[in-house]
Amino acid sequence: MGITAGLAGLPIDSVIAAEPSVKKFKPLKFGILADIHRDCTSDAEERLDAFLKKVEVEKPDFIIDLGDFIHDPNPPKNQDFAKQFKTARCPAYHVIGNHELEKVSKKEIVPFLEMPAPYYSFDLGGYHCVVLDGNNIYSKGKFIDYEAGNYFKFLNDLSYVTDAQCEWLAADLKATKLPVFVFSHQSLLRDTPGISGIPNREYVQMILEKENERVGFNKIVACFNGHHHCDFYRCLNNIHYFGINTASHIWLNNKRVFLQDPLFCFVEINASGRFSLTGKTSQFPQTLEEIPSQSVRYGYQQTFTITDHVLNLLKG
Repeated sequence: MGITAGLAGLPIDSVIAAEPSVKKFKPLKFGILADIHRDCTSDAEERLDAFLKKVEVEKPDFIIDLGDFIHDPNPPKNQDFAKQFKTARCPAYHVIGNHELEKVSKKEIVPFLEMPAPYYSFDLGGYHCVVLDGNNIYSKGKFIDYEAGNYFKFLNDLSYVTDAQCEWLAADLKATKLPVFVFSHQSLLRDTPGISGIPNREYVQMILEKENERVGFNKIVACFNGHHHCDFYRCLNNIHYFGINTASHIWLNNKRVFLQDPLFCFVEINASGRFSLTGKTSQFPQTLEEIPSQSVRYGYQQTFTITDHVLNLLKG
C-alpha cells in the first residue's frame, strides 16, 4: 500500500498520450463516515462506536472519514476520539473538513490525524484513492489556507482547490492504471446557491473527465463528499457523485437537530463491476413533531437517511 502526499506536479496540459489500461475491477469494500462533529455532539463517542461495531461486522478493506471529525485537536477528549477511530482493524483515513481548522492550521491538524499531507493518494486492494483538500480561500488573486477560523471572514471566497493541487491531481491520476475513487469534504458537483460546493469544481471535473478520455474508459469511478449534511447522488459525464449524509445532525430552522442514530455507509465492488452503496436510515428525532417546511438546505430537502445505490460500472 503506497501513499503519495500532495505536492505540485505537472500541469494539466502535460496529460496527453494515452497508455493502455485494462478495464477490470477487484473485490473491494470500504466504510464512510462524515461530519460527526465531536465538539458539538454530546454522544459522539457512542456514535463512532456504533460505526466501528458495524465495521467489525462488515470487515471492510478500509474506512474513511470525510471531515468535520473534530473542531479542535487540543482537548484530551478529542485526542482520545482520534485514537478511537484508529482502533478499526483496517486502514483508517481522514479528509480535512473546514471545522478541523477552526482553532489550528493544516500543519497542526495533519499530524494529529496521522495524514501524510492535506491532500494525498493511496493504493489499496487494486484501487487508487485520492483525498482532496477544499479548505482554501481565494481572495485578491491568491490562495489562503484555512487556519484558526480565518475562513469565517471570507464567506464568499471559500472552498477552493488550489492550482497547485489541481496540477498534482492531473499528474497523480495519470500515474496510476487503477480505477480511482476521489474523496473530498466539500462537493465537487453541488452548484446550488449559498455556501455550497467547490467554486472551481468545473475545472476539477475537467481534470477527472480528461483522464477518462485519455485512457478510453471510466477510470475515475466515483467521488464522495460530506460537509452539506444532505443525502445526494448524481451521475455527470459517467462519473458518479455521492453526498454522504451526517453522522451527527442536520440543520432545521437554523438549529442543529441531532439524529437519534448516526448515519454512515459501506461501498462494495465485485469483480463483475457491481457497485453497491449500502446506506442507513436514522430514527425521527423525538423532540420534533414534524419536519419544518424550512428543511431545504442548499437547495436539497434534508433527510434522515443515506440512500442505497446499486450501479453497473461496466455498463457503457
